[in-house]
Amino acid sequence: MEERKWEDMNSDCLVNIFGRLELKSKVLVIPLVCKPWYQAVHNPLCWERLIFPRTILGPRSQTELIKFFVNRSQRCATSLALLDMCDREDLVYVSEECPDLKMLFLPYGVCMEHKDIIPNLIVKWKKLESLLLGCITCVKEILELIHIHLPSFICLCLTNGDVDGETASAIVSLIPNVKCLFINQAKLKKEDLLLILRGCKRLEYLDVRNCTGFDEGDDEILRLASGIKNFQCDGSTAKDPLSFMHEFNELVLQMDIEIDLDFLDAIGGDDFQWDEYQWEL
Repeated sequence: MEERKWEDMNSDCLVNIFGRLELKSKVLVIPLVCKPWYQAVHNPLCWERLIFPRTILGPRSQTELIKFFVNRSQRCATSLALLDMCDREDLVYVSEECPDLKMLFLPYGVCMEHKDIIPNLIVKWKKLESLLLGCITCVKEILELIHIHLPSFICLCLTNGDVDGETASAIVSLIPNVKCLFINQAKLKKEDLLLILRGCKRLEYLDVRNCTGFDEGDDEILRLASGIKNFQCDGSTAKDPLSFMHEFNELVLQMDIEIDLDFLDAIGGDDFQWDEYQWEL
């Protein structure tokens, strides 16, 4: 039997495989293998997942690189993880050129630097299902707009901040049908967690690991959370130790739900050095 060659693989299969690779490989490696691979990797469906590393080093500006990759997607992108620091121009650009996003990760630097425009930009993504925020800022305003404009929304991830009573009440009143909720490395009082447990009846996954404000072995909390398919509270304590930060993907290592887990795992990948070569492809 004649051995089949990789370059003879069906184009749709190649697109499916290449779409799961990191941006670096899709630009610097895949196009150089053979003509069929070159053609397949230029299919916009290969660029549905735009997962940028935390930083990009190189002679080109971050704005140029963001536009380069977004343009490759030809408005087909469904998942986007931005650089830790990007300009306002970049944020506005992706809101206009990635209209079909279902999952969005805004890292700490983006949340802090552009908190004045983020709420109004988020509602442009009418199909958005999952929002991952690198810090808790303007979250109540965001939830108010999600409640009005984003009926398909099912997953909220918050980290590094104070989820106070007002925020907990906003979660319960504005997104009561949320299925996945991640509040990690945050200050969360027991009474506020109990409010969420009682108010969000459709929760399937609740991750409140490494929080301060309640004990991980609290009987009342465990009893109320017993009906949730996946509940995690390891490392949480009523004491208030020094705050600390971990890479965002630690929030979702145990998650098992029908959203793009590869996208979550890839957030915060290794930094890499870009050369001039990809601009000639």
